[in-house]
Amino acid sequence: MENVKVNKNVSVRTRNLVTSALLAAIICLVTGYILHIPTPNGGYAHIGDAVIYLSASILPLPYAIACSAIGAGLADLTTGAIIWVVPTLIIKPILVLCFSNKSDKIITVRNVVGAFFAGIICCVLYMFVEGLYFGNIMAAFTITAVGMIQPIGSFIAFIILGLVLDKINFKKFYSA
Repeated sequence: MENVKVNKNVSVRTRNLVTSALLAAIICLVTGYILHIPTPNGGYAHIGDAVIYLSASILPLPYAIACSAIGAGLADLTTGAIIWVVPTLIIKPILVLCFSNKSDKIITVRNVVGAFFAGIICCVLYMFVEGLYFGNIMAAFTITAVGMIQPIGSFIAFIILGLVLDKINFKKFYSA
């Protein structure tokens, strides 16, 4: 009987590890390479944060932290945004703390509120780092309107993707 429990735990750990790796790869792809929306400052908005929000709503906390840091960090590294790798490795796991995977659904009141606050936290932390990098923290915060395109897009994408996954009972299937 005890061996069955150990095997089941290994299976859960394996499933979480594989899911984390898959989500890290998706985060990297949608952050750095696909589904970009051009912004007025010459950059682009992406839905990588929406996938981070999904991972935080599906996976246990340590796995969600790892896949968010690895996926977003690899996106910065492979797209030439080297100066953003270290801040990304710190900021993206902080966003995960706004979410819970305890419900049978992805879209819960806590996760919707969490997505709202995660967007604000992400925007503020990156603006702070930008101010440090470029020597003017106040100037970094004056471009808030452009900087908010990213979290708004991620919030909307998270809600849409979460509702679709909830419609097909993804979390019940995933935990089975």
